[in-house]
Amino acid sequence: MQVILCIVSALFGGLSLIVAVSQIKSEKKSLSALIMITGSLLLIAAVVCNIAGQPFDFIIAFLGCTAICAAAIMNGIKSKQFHIQHHIIRIALSVILVIGFAVLC
Repeated sequence: MQVILCIVSALFGGLSLIVAVSQIKSEKKSLSALIMITGSLLLIAAVVCNIAGQPFDFIIAFLGCTAICAAAIMNGIKSKQFHIQHHIIRIALSVILVIGFAVLC
């Protein structure tokens, strides 16, 4: 179960990182892209901490997932293309990941 949690978390963090870097390359630097990069790196750090057996990795995962979701919502509002279903799925996945980290701590 821990392996699946780490793989899904690393994929979510990595894909969010790719999106944020792509946004920075295509546009002027935006606050939401920087927040998403920070959240992505925090989520990847939580995976590394989990693998290393460090306690409280769920706090890092919570901060990372919160930053990723907040940045995505900021992007949606800024572009005036707010797709509520997309954000509900992202938030649900984030909640599941954080619970997974908390349970496996």
